[in-house]
Amino acid sequence: MTKEINDSLKDLLDEFHYHEATDRLHVVMSNIDDHLIQHPVCKLDKEISNRIEQAQSLLFEAYQMVGQKNIEKKL
Repeated sequence: MTKEINDSLKDLLDEFHYHEATDRLHVVMSNIDDHLIQHPVCKLDKEISNRIEQAQSLLFEAYQMVGQKNIEKKL
């Protein structure tokens, strides 16, 4: 996708798109916690749980970024 098209598509996003994205990220992070991090394999195998927790951490960073952009859209 070219930068011009990408920039024009960003203009179509409103605060509700960002709110929806934060909601979806929350759902995914909750599922990861409930069904992976709390799983006995992850409780016992730190190599596996560390990778999953790294992924969870990246999703949390994305959640924070989307939330910040949501605030900026409202201003």
